[in-house]
Amino acid sequence: MRIEKRRNSRIGFGISVIHDGKRGMTRNISDNGTFIIMDEHPEQTPLLPVGSDVSFSIDFPTARRSIDVEGTVVHHGENDDGMGIWFKRIDERSKEFIRMFILDYLK
Repeated sequence: MRIEKRRNSRIGFGISVIHDGKRGMTRNISDNGTFIIMDEHPEQTPLLPVGSDVSFSIDFPTARRSIDVEGTVVHHGENDDGMGIWFKRIDERSKEFIRMFILDYLK
């Protein structure tokens, strides 16, 4: 049994992410973090070590909005298929946008 440690709502939703010129997708997102699945060629986009800082953009095409985020890698996927990222630096307007995006999705 896995104990859920998250305090904030998250949704399983694929949103385009750009990191170092490479495109990935979110597996899930909350206002405090996301899990990023990098492209299908992991040898071309190796996972960053846990504890690494990372900067990326999240592209919300339906809302015509892109959010720049700085975060920290907190874990890798069970099959090393991506990285769990905690948002270290994100402005409050962007956090609120993500909260509203999640709430709208859950309606």
